[in-house]
Amino acid sequence: YKGEAGRMDKNIAKAYLGKLYLYEKKYDLALPLFQEVIAGKDLKTMSFLNNFNVETEDGPEALLVSKHAINPDGSPDNANVGDMLSGISAAPVSCCGFYQPTFDLVNAYKVDANGLPYLENEYRTDPYKSDFGLSAEEKLTYSVNKNLRVDPRLDYTVGRRGVPFLDYGLMAGDSWIRKAADSGPFVGIKTMVYQSQFAAHTVAGEAYITGLDVNIIRLADVYLMAAECAVELGQLDVALGYVNDVRARAANIPIKSVGGVAVAAYDVKPYPSFLNDKDYARKAVRMERRLELALEGHRFYDLVRWGEAKNVLESYSAFEGSFLPFYKGLNFKTHNDYFPIPQTEIDRSGGNLKQNAGYN
Repeated sequence: YKGEAGRMDKNIAKAYLGKLYLYEKKYDLALPLFQEVIAGKDLKTMSFLNNFNVETEDGPEALLVSKHAINPDGSPDNANVGDMLSGISAAPVSCCGFYQPTFDLVNAYKVDANGLPYLENEYRTDPYKSDFGLSAEEKLTYSVNKNLRVDPRLDYTVGRRGVPFLDYGLMAGDSWIRKAADSGPFVGIKTMVYQSQFAAHTVAGEAYITGLDVNIIRLADVYLMAAECAVELGQLDVALGYVNDVRARAANIPIKSVGGVAVAAYDVKPYPSFLNDKDYARKAVRMERRLELALEGHRFYDLVRWGEAKNVLESYSAFEGSFLPFYKGLNFKTHNDYFPIPQTEIDRSGGNLKQNAGYN
């Protein structure tokens, strides 16, 4: 409600409880709660972009949100300092260059001839690398590949060379990146504010400290958690509807262009069906979460919930490490699915708390 941003309400409570049940695999309890949150709302009519714009973030999609603001005197006490290190390292932000999107994430946005994502890592074949690996001379004549078939959410999630970046102009490549040879050629968009918003929504002289909120649970997340439950309950048509609503909204995202020409062959289409195949439906839902919620802090916890963290992270390590040697050779220990419980808390519990396996 207007003037009530930041308050908890029944929808937030239902979404949060539903998420708890989802992690406990109590799909029959979680799905009705998610459906009550979704009832009466139409994600397709809501702007994807508004979720990441400091001037429109209190929209109908916002549910559980960490609120941030620059104080009236310009100080950062209530600002989003959690994302401050993810600012681009070049002017006008000039700090700090962490939390860069990966080659694997960027290529996951590729689509097939039907406008659908690749669900079996086929996107890693002939990977798109922007200008990475080109010589200094070759980089001087680089131009963006306008024939790259991708989901339009890519260019509102990732900054890549030759593509408009908010109101900063074209993303310039290496000059925006702390050290591309170590971390790749891409930068994140979702944690950034427009230059035109600096005066009101950043700290003076420190534009990497912003008033941008962080979405903890937003409506698209609820749609996809509902889809996940529906798959596990065998309700594949219900799951299909939720996934396709998310994809239909993505199809309405404005394309990015330079001189009136689109900078990619953008395409995103609904799934015609889930082929009465639970495994296929499961993979589609999981990929949709990756594409829709990228860089919003859900991915690792999703992988743990699905029991896929070790397999996916080690496969990612092999692929990403083929470009960036630093990423090679990951051996993920499954006990790292969960954090250790601080010893002080175990002591305070009088022995009631037991340390998670693998940390003794």
